[in-house]
Amino acid sequence: MSGVSKMSKTFIDTAWNSKKHVCYDPEKDIFFEVNSLAELKDYDEIYLDSSIFPDMWTQLREVMNDGKKVYYFTRPWKWKEIRKRFKEELKAKTGKVSKTDKGDAFLLWKVYELSLTKRNTHRYFKPLTIIDIELRPLLMRERILYRNLQRVQKASMFDVDVGSDLKMLKKMVEDARREVVNRAIRLIPGFIDIAKCLGLDRDDINGLAGLAGLLVHNKSVSYKKSINYLGLYKAKSIDGRRKRRYSDRAQRYLTILANAVLWKNGEHRPARYRDMRKILKTVLQAWRQRGSPRGWGIGPGKTRTHLKVVLGEPKRLEARTVSIFLLGGSGYQTSPSP
Repeated sequence: MSGVSKMSKTFIDTAWNSKKHVCYDPEKDIFFEVNSLAELKDYDEIYLDSSIFPDMWTQLREVMNDGKKVYYFTRPWKWKEIRKRFKEELKAKTGKVSKTDKGDAFLLWKVYELSLTKRNTHRYFKPLTIIDIELRPLLMRERILYRNLQRVQKASMFDVDVGSDLKMLKKMVEDARREVVNRAIRLIPGFIDIAKCLGLDRDDINGLAGLAGLLVHNKSVSYKKSINYLGLYKAKSIDGRRKRRYSDRAQRYLTILANAVLWKNGEHRPARYRDMRKILKTVLQAWRQRGSPRGWGIGPGKTRTHLKVVLGEPKRLEARTVSIFLLGGSGYQTSPSP
């Protein structure tokens, strides 16, 4: 159509450390390499595979500041199926059917092309936003620090002297979560209002960090889609549960949030699936209405009542249950029963 400029696109197999990113330009039908994603200023739309490495976030911020749109592949578990489906095209283009950097960049294009005909591109490629660019690196850092904290805590159970390390890591995790919360308050519209719906205030750092992680990773406001994405579905068997795919990262942040809300409500125990579903529903309802916080019915004296409606009356628990919960902090991960 005359007068309408065509959006230039490139599809990228991302690389780690000093290795170059391999790109495919479908319009020119060429492969090329770049050291940094910031070099892709000639393209309007950039499509990445699912691997976004720590050193890429600064580059992506620069690209997005130039007005470029960035998308990432959301279904890496389908690579084997994709490679099989486009085997002939892949062999003709790269001379190989096995995994290669050029082949993966080309296959991203083939997936995009097929999804256009089926009108379901949104299922395979999600847009990165400024919230992702700012918060995902901080969440990644928090997650790594918390894993290290868990290792040190386990070592202390076997009489290993980890006194100073344990104290230092706890402080680092707390500081990392506080940084996540401060950034989320600044970037996510209505963040504190959503927290108030759950009875949380600005001092509940663990709960607010969990809420931030949940909102960043779970982009859907649909309860049904969120349940599936977070792995909170009711499978008929253990095998059925294992076969379903879900985001363990998103579920972890919901677990942190749910544990903090339970603690705030006087229930000192790990969250179960039913708790997580109720809290998720409250978050999604508030998220959908974030443009009009007064519509959430939250005001002075209402928070505690609202919490009891969400979770029910608090129950008394044995001291042993409380000590197990405290061992893992607010990020305690368990296998909650539905």
